[in-house]
Amino acid sequence: MNTRAELSELFTPIYDEFMLMGFQPEKQVMEQVFEVIDDNTKEYKTDGISGLGSWEEADELASGGYEELVLGYPKTYTPLKYWKKIQVSFEATAQDEYAMLKKETVTAKRIGIGGLDRVEKLGSAILYNGFSTTGPDGQYIFSNSHPKNREETGVTYDNLLDGPLSHDNLELAEKQISDNFFDMKGIPIPVTENPLLVYAPALRGTVKRLFSDRADYRPGIDPTTTSEMEINRFSGMYKPLEWRYLAASLGGSDTAWYIIYKELGFFKFIYGARPSFDNWIDKDIEAYIFKGRMLAVAGNSDYRGGFASTGL
Repeated sequence: MNTRAELSELFTPIYDEFMLMGFQPEKQVMEQVFEVIDDNTKEYKTDGISGLGSWEEADELASGGYEELVLGYPKTYTPLKYWKKIQVSFEATAQDEYAMLKKETVTAKRIGIGGLDRVEKLGSAILYNGFSTTGPDGQYIFSNSHPKNREETGVTYDNLLDGPLSHDNLELAEKQISDNFFDMKGIPIPVTENPLLVYAPALRGTVKRLFSDRADYRPGIDPTTTSEMEINRFSGMYKPLEWRYLAASLGGSDTAWYIIYKELGFFKFIYGARPSFDNWIDKDIEAYIFKGRMLAVAGNSDYRGGFASTGL
């Protein structure tokens, strides 16, 4: 509990005012990458089911032509509870300088910043841990050994890209995506023209050189040794999205980069209960109580939601 003794500095004549430390919240990125779902059940379960394969040639008056559907790999999301509380004694708030803690809007904002931080951490961890965390098919989310489906495990697909983010590696990535982006029946999944390219702040300069509308020529070409400049065909392409929470200083990687197809809905963020704020008075111990609370979980239902490289 915050008592008057613990906050004695605030109750001396040398301070005319004090400020409850707080900053503008970090821009939320999670919702730009994940499909956000509100579901108040104990568990949220997903499972895929294949479509039908390519049509086959048939003879006149022939029978048959039936095909079995294939189930995908099930995934269960179990939201966990996250909260933060603060308790302030009546004696502490009796002083004018500390009375601002009784203001619901001020305290809610401070607690809310912590809630936003947790949401961003939950979402970003799914990406940067995707190189070492298994998905529903038993492989790492980003792996070169994803089975085609539960029955045809001998056919595998690869969504683990190679190398640091560069013009050449992005060209190789596009070929790899084309060669590995298939549904459970082996039918090509249409490739979005401008998917998200998500990265940590350390790659900001590289991204600017690759995608800027002014990047007319291929980055890395030395005009003093190259007679003909090569056009940078990635100028204006993709949807670059910088996410600070992917940085190495926050548990992620400064070199990894991700190509995400959000519209497929395979990266999910489930709210069992949206962040909420409450406050009440405990007259027994004579204190003001402030609390923020939510139920949430993030995850990946299918590796086809994206491709990624460690950048190494």
